[in-house]
Amino acid sequence: MSIQSITTKIVSTLGNKESLIPIMIKDGVDSSSLTYKSFKEGGPIEGMDRAIDEFGTQAIWIGGIPFYKKLIDYTAYKIGKINPQVDPRIIANKEYSAWAKENAKGIMANTKSQTVQSAIKDCLKDGGKLAKNLYKGKIIAATALTLATFFLLTKTKQKRTKNTVIDEMKSIKDHKIKQNEEKNIFSEFNEYHSSKNPTFKGIGKNLGEAIMFNPVHNMKIIDAGITTERLACSRNKTEFFEHAIKEGGFLFFIYGFGNLIEKGINKAADKFFHKPIDLKIDVLMDNKLADALLNGKIAKDVAQLPKKDKSLTEKLNFLINNPNNIIVQAAKKSKFIQTLKDTNGANIIDTSKYIDIKEIEALAQQLLNIDKNFQAAKEPVNKFLAKTKALKVSSVMANIGISCLVLGYVIPKLIYKYREMKTGTTKFHVAEDIKKQNKKDIQ
Repeated sequence: MSIQSITTKIVSTLGNKESLIPIMIKDGVDSSSLTYKSFKEGGPIEGMDRAIDEFGTQAIWIGGIPFYKKLIDYTAYKIGKINPQVDPRIIANKEYSAWAKENAKGIMANTKSQTVQSAIKDCLKDGGKLAKNLYKGKIIAATALTLATFFLLTKTKQKRTKNTVIDEMKSIKDHKIKQNEEKNIFSEFNEYHSSKNPTFKGIGKNLGEAIMFNPVHNMKIIDAGITTERLACSRNKTEFFEHAIKEGGFLFFIYGFGNLIEKGINKAADKFFHKPIDLKIDVLMDNKLADALLNGKIAKDVAQLPKKDKSLTEKLNFLINNPNNIIVQAAKKSKFIQTLKDTNGANIIDTSKYIDIKEIEALAQQLLNIDKNFQAAKEPVNKFLAKTKALKVSSVMANIGISCLVLGYVIPKLIYKYREMKTGTTKFHVAEDIKKQNKKDIQ
């Protein structure tokens, strides 16, 4: 694999708004930084409390919905004899579903045996009612089960922390009793020895213990639920506002600020450098784009697209009947159009996967913009595209870098600064509350 293809793959993944990878990277930085800060500022008990919360939540957040969706695919969908790989948006539209069934060819990638046509036909056997209801049920059930799993994690973590604090209190009490007993026998020696060598047994023990269509939209639902549960399950008022700072910052910089950075850099690249970079990196890196810019193919191919007043069937048929059109090729590169191998081994459009015509039209406009800027630039195509690719890479990396800096440094700083303002210390206030609540029982 060449350096260019590796770079393309990395930037394509990090810059994909529908990919979970950039979100996972930002969340990983956020979780790691907060866990480190908790060990450093709050001590080993808070460190473990935070580690279980952050990394346990991350595992549930990333794996919960996919796991429960797969479970439902292998149970409810199998019982209903419905192929879960058929996009329900196709079934919901009569014109689209008729087109998809008529133009379906090849074998479903997930089964290796059922044809696309057969899969769509099964979904339409009752007018699509069962397929639509199964999908709705799957999203609701997977979301509810994921949030229930997170709730169980939260309660288990809080119980563990409480038990750890109580065990430490008991350990300190037992140690004091033992010290008093020893003092009666070796009083003079112990008075001198204890003043020179304070015990660290309790600390040593704690240090030992320390060692739904769009996946991003699905995550937004889960994040909203996790934020609500964290706030509701806060163990005191200070922790509530700490969660509010953390969750508010996380949601903004994961879902909001990233888009603002991207839009800002895109506008700056277009205005100051005359290099539109809203095209996906996969398209910018494709040699076909350079050829299309040189021979004026883009304007000609865009002109061939069915007008907006044409029927959905005509627009979809165009995508099948014009594989050499630069817009169709770019749409396949951008994954707006999914392909698979037919029975003869040829690449064909997978009609079981939804094609958003609005995305295709937006892509056509983006191609026209870059063509217009290239014609005005009066520079070699390789030089023009090299600058455009560099700006695109910078945009993606800036998005990730700035978000990671804020989530990994600024937000943790704010949380502990707030704690210090409210409690006078950065130590783990929840542990102190537990000690006060259980002091009488242990004395």
